[in-house]
Order: sequence, then C-alpha cells, then structure tokens
Amino acid sequence: MQQINFHIPELDAMKHYPEKLFYKGNSGLLHKKKIAIVGSRKPNQYARELTHRLSHKLSLAGICIVSGGALGVDAIAHKAAGAKNTIMVAVIYNNKLYSTKKYCTGVVYG
Repeated sequence: MQQINFHIPELDAMKHYPEKLFYKGNSGLLHKKKIAIVGSRKPNQYARELTHRLSHKLSLAGICIVSGGALGVDAIAHKAAGAKNTIMVAVIYNNKLYSTKKYCTGVVYG
C-alpha cells in the first residue's frame, strides 16, 4: 500500500477531508471521472441486470466505477465495468481489511 499524496476533489463533500488515504493498484483511476454504484447485497433479477448494463455502459464511456467490496450490487458493478476501470473503497481497522473484491485494480483505503 502507498499513501495518496494528491488532493481528491470528490472527497471535499465530506464533513472532514481524510488526514491519510492509502491505495493499492492504479492511482491513475483517481484522476478519472467517477460515479459510485452501491446497493443491496441480495439484489433481485431486475437490479442485477440494470446494475450490470449501467456499469458496463458507463465504463465504456470512460467513467470509473466506484463501489465497496460487498457481494451483490457492488460486485456486479465492478465486474461489469471491468477490472481496469473500477475503484473499490475499503476500510482498514487494526490492520484488517474489512471489504475485499477481486474485480478491482484500484483500491482506496481511508
């Protein structure tokens, strides 16, 4: 893991900008246009299909998909966007990663 040494404007909406952020993978994804897709861990068929279509089309348009690492909508969004165009946001506490997903090449830890 490496520390992020540049400002991420999208995080300005937070009440407090994180003091430290770390990443593993392609930090260049953090400079692309991004959209977050999150949802149920147990989506119905309609939600699965819509999430897949939306993520895939947005990825083809050059937009990076940001999501967590949960099963369900998060995993579908990452898989549909492709491993080279997704960012998984995860939390580390006491040196334990609390969310993982194999479809992501860019991971931001806060």
